[in-house]
Amino acid sequence: MAMLFRWLCLMAITSGLIACGGGGGASSGGSGQSASSLPLTAPPVTVSHLVISEISSCYAVNVQCWLELHNPTNAAVNLSDFRLKVTSYDNGTTPAYVDQIYTLPSVVIDAGGYKVITGNPGHLTQRGTQVIFLVSGSVVPSWQADGYAELLDSNSQTVDFVRFGLSNQAPTTSSAWSGSPAISIPSNANSYGASLVRPHPIRQDTQTATDWAVVSFSTPGGRNDVPASAVDSDGDGIPDSAAQSGGTFAGLDLYAMGARTSQVDIFVEIDRMASTDPGLLPRKEALQKVTDTFNARTLGGFPVRMHFDVGSQFSNAFDPTQFNLGQSDAVVPYERCISVDDPSTCTSSTSGRTWIHDWKLEYQDIRRRAVFHYAMFANSLRADGAASASGAAEQHGNDLIVSMGGWGLNATTLSRTNMLINYQAVTLMHELGHNFGLDHAGANSLPNYKPNYWSVMNYLYQLRGLGANPASANATQRWVNYYTNNSDWCTALENSACADPAQFIINYSDGSGSPLDETALMESALLGRGSTAGAFADWDQNGALTASPVSVDVNKDGFRQVLTDYDDWGNLVIPFSRYATGSLGSVSPLARNRSRNTFLSPLHNDQQPAATETPPPPEFLQWLAR
Repeated sequence: MAMLFRWLCLMAITSGLIACGGGGGASSGGSGQSASSLPLTAPPVTVSHLVISEISSCYAVNVQCWLELHNPTNAAVNLSDFRLKVTSYDNGTTPAYVDQIYTLPSVVIDAGGYKVITGNPGHLTQRGTQVIFLVSGSVVPSWQADGYAELLDSNSQTVDFVRFGLSNQAPTTSSAWSGSPAISIPSNANSYGASLVRPHPIRQDTQTATDWAVVSFSTPGGRNDVPASAVDSDGDGIPDSAAQSGGTFAGLDLYAMGARTSQVDIFVEIDRMASTDPGLLPRKEALQKVTDTFNARTLGGFPVRMHFDVGSQFSNAFDPTQFNLGQSDAVVPYERCISVDDPSTCTSSTSGRTWIHDWKLEYQDIRRRAVFHYAMFANSLRADGAASASGAAEQHGNDLIVSMGGWGLNATTLSRTNMLINYQAVTLMHELGHNFGLDHAGANSLPNYKPNYWSVMNYLYQLRGLGANPASANATQRWVNYYTNNSDWCTALENSACADPAQFIINYSDGSGSPLDETALMESALLGRGSTAGAFADWDQNGALTASPVSVDVNKDGFRQVLTDYDDWGNLVIPFSRYATGSLGSVSPLARNRSRNTFLSPLHNDQQPAATETPPPPEFLQWLAR
């Protein structure tokens, strides 16, 4: 009898006669029935109009709030046939929340497709059509816990409507909503990243709160397939539900790409500029080397797995072992200059693109934003396109650049092939380290060049690589090379970049090195990680072991101070989109404790503070290009 009632009720809803269910919110623990909990035996209901399918959390008025439109019909629709009325914020002389109607551009949403619409307070250039920017003067879409969104047709009639939280907004067409508002959207720093969704699959439009639920993992640009109860037990930013066979995230099959529960998964999409310069073409050996380095580690007691996607470069078919996770073509338009954080750095362009987000908005599937780092193998960070620093990256972010164009890298000899592979590998790992929150001194940018900070984040080891044993007689080879201004970073070093990639060592530090006091250095202590067979650090460069303490500015920064190691591996922040600035997932205690909170949105304008990189010495580039 109960099943019959549900079926009759559902048919009545379809006919627009009644609305069944309570007026409470449809979140976990709420009184309303979520759309995803409808009995599977009920006949499917076809929603025959464009719908508002997701509304993001918004922690502050200076971030881009966003919502998602979904076309559940069998025919394409053009957004120019609609207008959007939504809670907005006027950033003008008298800031205040206002009601605003926005004209939508001529952009087609395919049958079954999605579009994300966001405020654009920074008046960013529209790139592609995955994300539609909206701004009207100083007014942009914006809300917090309470608000509404309404889709209007060309006759100003309501096509779809939702109000949430404490909003008492009435739709233009009075029958477009019935009962209480949907549940409020979490809007504090510790819960930022949730969203209000119509759970997938969308089987009905009752025009009540029962159609809606709050989820911790928002899924912009794709189906809302992460349940409200989802958790991230391994702390990698990916809900467990999407790391299981049969599960998806915004429609993406992360399990097929290699994601698993009880495993820290790191996904990196790599695009490359169209160029014949070998430095811009990712080498398979370099990707494998970085993969192997991460896969040998554990974080929080869970094994780590690195997943790169370079599209069809090594395999035309989907094949994670060949670094193809489904992007068909990873080649993007060339520019001589690119910036990760400041588009004004590149003063001219031929394609109208100057910073990494110009490419990212067009070429990265928006559904990947919560999961994938975005890496670009690019030409240069300098405005004139000349050889620059090897890379750049955001800190506590998800965007990075490997920029070794014009370095003279090639594969003409075995030694040069090794350098090409090794420099790509160590630079990629260095820039990823910045994304994970590391800097050149560990937690900070200075002091750099610390011999006891045994990490590729350290400029002393970034291109030189690490020695085989920090307690051996060769442990200070890299330091002597730097201290004596030797431009040859290969032939004079064991396990150098000229060597086979299997011998070139890249790693982050585990923090086990003892401090080095530059005012009282004991050469017998070497790098603070033990000493074997009488090995010592010749800090005073006299060719012999000095038994008494020596005072030397070993990192040549003009100061004599205590140099400390840093536990890189123990301080990595993996879930980049899950701290207080993220609009793409709930905040985990791990990320909350380790992150730097800023007020930027990783969905659309996802610029995060970038690490400051310095080019290698001119002598090195001259030696490399010989």
